[in-house]
Amino acid sequence: MESQVSFFQKLKQRNVIRVAIGYVVVGWALVEAAELLLEAFSGPDWAMRAIVLSVAGGLPIALIVSWMFELTPEGIRREDGVDTSEEVRFKARTGRKTDLIIMGALTLVVSYFVLEKIWQSDVVRGEQLRAIAVLPFADMSARRDQEYFAEGLTVELLNLLSRNTDLRVTGRTSAFQFKDHAGDFRTIGKTLGVGTILEGTVRAVDNNIRISTNLIDADRGQTLWSANFDRQLTNILQVQDEIARAVVKELEGQLLDIAEEPEQREVVAEAYRAFQQGNYLQGLVSVQNQEQAIDYFNEARAADPGYAEPLVGLANANLMLGLNLASLDPELAISQATAWIDEALTLDDELPDAYVARALIRQVVSQDYAGAEIDLKRALDIYPNHTTALRRLGTIYGRFGRYDEAMGSFQRIVDRDPLNHLSYSNYSLNALAAGQVSLAEEMIRKVIEFKPDSGFAHYQLTKVLLAQDKVAEAREAIENETSPIWQTIGNGMIACAAGETEEAYAVAQELIAQREVFNAAEIYGLCGDTEMVFELLDQAAEARDPALIEMKLSWQLAYLRDDPRWHAVLKKVGLPV
Repeated sequence: MESQVSFFQKLKQRNVIRVAIGYVVVGWALVEAAELLLEAFSGPDWAMRAIVLSVAGGLPIALIVSWMFELTPEGIRREDGVDTSEEVRFKARTGRKTDLIIMGALTLVVSYFVLEKIWQSDVVRGEQLRAIAVLPFADMSARRDQEYFAEGLTVELLNLLSRNTDLRVTGRTSAFQFKDHAGDFRTIGKTLGVGTILEGTVRAVDNNIRISTNLIDADRGQTLWSANFDRQLTNILQVQDEIARAVVKELEGQLLDIAEEPEQREVVAEAYRAFQQGNYLQGLVSVQNQEQAIDYFNEARAADPGYAEPLVGLANANLMLGLNLASLDPELAISQATAWIDEALTLDDELPDAYVARALIRQVVSQDYAGAEIDLKRALDIYPNHTTALRRLGTIYGRFGRYDEAMGSFQRIVDRDPLNHLSYSNYSLNALAAGQVSLAEEMIRKVIEFKPDSGFAHYQLTKVLLAQDKVAEAREAIENETSPIWQTIGNGMIACAAGETEEAYAVAQELIAQREVFNAAEIYGLCGDTEMVFELLDQAAEARDPALIEMKLSWQLAYLRDDPRWHAVLKKVGLPV
């Protein structure tokens, strides 16, 4: 015990403890300063590691020097273990000074650390509050027959707020998952990654509307701002702007990056109602709903000929009927849609949906992908977070083999629309085609997490697992595929990977009989039968198989990308080599 006390006394006597504390304080300050300077001057990553290692390595050296040498009235000399009375008094004086210096340094360091944490907390808090979700407004009308109006208002507010570059607004797909929510704002905020939630109610009677709004701090569950707006329906566009600006002002303290909108014109009440009813029905994909939507859009046109949005609605409904639901002649649908889009842009050339619709026509009619890209970028200039524009632009990039740009588009979607499972699926397709297998698996597992019964998802996971030679896991994955055709194709690929060639070819022949020629070619490709692959690709090209547009996204056929025959097929399809 005495030896331990004696050793500790010697440490104090020789200022080793003071030196240790002082070194740690100064070393920490140096590391913090170095981090700031390296960040400011874009220093290399190794520089910071070198500084930290140097500071850490210097500590034992400083302690050894402190033990072996002593500061005396005559200067620094080697410690001989004998103290004169003058040396003791000198050490006492210098020790007290050293203690004061260390205490002062510690106070500065602790103060800096606390203030930095407070500042960082405020920054993080501000960023959280600028991330906002607009939940579907509730229909509180007496007859509960204004749901279409409430949803339309929600979408318009979402679009207006999205134009503010200082806000990160959650996309519609994710926000609308919480329709009729129970008010658990903390859970909603955590799920969507936002700090603020805008919710509200709508009451509409004839031409009179009351919109009640609440801006909620999601983390604390507190109301930041609330207001009621009693207006005439003819002023609906103005009140939408008014609400959006009030939200921005509350979050920012001042209007920062929200541009001054032109004076909003009044709308004819009947036209606005008809348009919102048509818009609501258009989102319900069926022939009957699309036809009813067309009736409402025509009603809106008749009530207000200067109202451009119903024309875009007519174009989209006709394209849906002609290209997706096969209930209208495609050529007629495209001709009518083109005329309506042109008319809409004549009335208002700032309609992003009009450019998105025209881009689709360019792709379908003339395979004018360059023109489609221009239109989609124009839509994004007007509305930078237009989900459909980003998705279609990403699709074009992927089909052209521009995988990084495609993934960038889908990343922009999922950043703001984290529950949008289709975008994760497209993201996975491009990542796999680009050879980023781990990323492809991460993205497709998110789809399965959000929507486990989604068709294609387990098939895509099967491909990703096969790319990692995980045949047993791939067999388990394909068992969960809900789409019969994708399950069949997946089983054919697994047979190839397992060396069961006869079974794989049997599946491929079954697909050929069902006119799934491109998918059959992918199975032959995975089995290594290159000649059969090109025979089938030529057949598909002659038959104008639309699946060929996905050639550059095919992981199974990626090994053929440098083959001249592959380039020849790409040219036939109209894809760049």
